[in-house]
Amino acid sequence: MAGTFFIMIACFTWALDTLIRYPLLGAGYSTLQIVLIEHLTLVLFVAPMLWRYRHVYRHMSISGFSCLFFIGGIGSAMGTLAFTEAFHYLNPTVVILLQKLQPIVAILLAYWLLKERIEGQFVRWAAVILMGSFVMMWPDLRQLGDAQWHYSDDTLSIMKGYGYTLIAVIAWGAATVCGKYLSYQHMPANAIMSGRFVAGLLVLLPMALAQSDGLKVMTSIDLSLLVVMALLSGFIGMWFYYQGLKTVPAQLATLAELSFPVFAAAINWLFLDMGLTAYQIIGGLMLILGNIGLRMKELRKAELTAVTQ
Repeated sequence: MAGTFFIMIACFTWALDTLIRYPLLGAGYSTLQIVLIEHLTLVLFVAPMLWRYRHVYRHMSISGFSCLFFIGGIGSAMGTLAFTEAFHYLNPTVVILLQKLQPIVAILLAYWLLKERIEGQFVRWAAVILMGSFVMMWPDLRQLGDAQWHYSDDTLSIMKGYGYTLIAVIAWGAATVCGKYLSYQHMPANAIMSGRFVAGLLVLLPMALAQSDGLKVMTSIDLSLLVVMALLSGFIGMWFYYQGLKTVPAQLATLAELSFPVFAAAINWLFLDMGLTAYQIIGGLMLILGNIGLRMKELRKAELTAVTQ
């Protein structure tokens, strides 16, 4: 059960991330600037790991390099930028709701690329988790009936919003599968994590140079907060994530990631004095129960395998 637990710890650090990220956005810094400095900080911090695993990178196959670049360049960099950009065109609730499609993308890709079987018991527990996720969102879903879904009547702008949202869904869902593929290739978790940050930075740097007018000087306090955020959700969070991904299938990992809204709601309650609703409590319990059920299934399967050997 340690693998699932590690991924849930990673989700907890990502939830803490919002306590710093949103105030930085509110201070007028662009999304690109925040994500760029975040990746630059992480690359400098993991430089010793890059040197340590240089032989691993030298002997990677083309498919391995492609997966690593996808995880960092597409999943880490472009996925985050696309997700944030979608908020300019669509109601944030719509954007967040559509992210619930990530497990479907990851499970189908894991079945197709990694040959992970989709068993009946897995489907049942996965349904509990997905239902719990939607229960947490139910109050927001009801409000969507009367809310403005789009911030523009222009069809092109609406299509851009949905396009950016789906890019994030596919990028993050596929990045989970690519990470698991590299684990199957016996690539060390720290090598995957370090390479992810470098790939992300290589994609972000040209974008920052092309949009240098959107960058502004950061105060020392804001820069310090950004460094703390990078180390918390970037380094510590990703370390736990890839340690967990080593021991669980991609289809389990993507469902464990849905614990993020549980932690986000708890943090809002603890630090922002935002009360928990009955929907959040019930949905959160369903998410936790579903993840425990899936992991118990994996443990029973491992015990049966050990007995038959």
